[in-house]
Amino acid sequence: KKKCMESSKIIEKLKNDKDYYGKFGSKFLSNSDVKSLRNDIKSFRKPMRLNEALESGRYFHQLLLEEEKSKNFPMVEAKTRNSKEYKEYLEENKVEFVLKTNEAMAIKDIADWVMSDKTECTQFIRDLLNNPEALREQPTICELHGHNWKGKADLITTDETGQYVIIDFKTTSGNPSDFNKWTLDSFGYNSQAYLYKEMYGMNFKFIFIGKKPKEDSKGKVYYDVCEITPSQDTLDMGRTRVMEALEQYEKYYGEGATEDVRASYTKKVI
Repeated sequence: KKKCMESSKIIEKLKNDKDYYGKFGSKFLSNSDVKSLRNDIKSFRKPMRLNEALESGRYFHQLLLEEEKSKNFPMVEAKTRNSKEYKEYLEENKVEFVLKTNEAMAIKDIADWVMSDKTECTQFIRDLLNNPEALREQPTICELHGHNWKGKADLITTDETGQYVIIDFKTTSGNPSDFNKWTLDSFGYNSQAYLYKEMYGMNFKFIFIGKKPKEDSKGKVYYDVCEITPSQDTLDMGRTRVMEALEQYEKYYGEGATEDVRASYTKKVI
């Protein structure tokens, strides 16, 4: 059973990234916790190390959804991460990772294409983004399966049928049309779809965009786009993953925890 908590004050606070991802937000479970609880119990609630995939995704989201923020996105003009320029930037700005300018510009090229391409392939994305009723980066909190959860929807808008829908944007280095229910499972996207559909009480869709630029027969650059609506089978698998994660949480971190996470180890027969 679920019980959504109406608290505009908490939701407003969670709109701030520092609160959402920081100490305040850690009062709530999230989909990223599902993955760590299932796959690496000792990594639960540990700060995630930044990398190119995470920072590229963050920059792409800002370009599409929070344009003002994207203007100040950190990047450094450097050929490699072993270069003097790169290492000096990390030291001066006290950060552990930053995108190189060429990496950031490759992501900006994708966002620019989405917003300017004159085909049906991208027009449907712009229609979703430009809906005057659309909400961007909208957080929520909810009690589900006896625990408090948080989520932040990239975009809440209406689809072609007029129904409200959550849109989650993702970039991928592969071909997005190759995604299947097992790919969604390996990335923890099925549990995300299940949680968000439950928390927000509306339909959920992914829009995957390939990072690799391609050319058509006329030499025009394009990127692969795939809209994925999770099936009931995928949502059921996501629910199973959430319940598996909660079982681990109760065992190692809950009020009545029976196991010491430091003593945990993996046993396999392969």
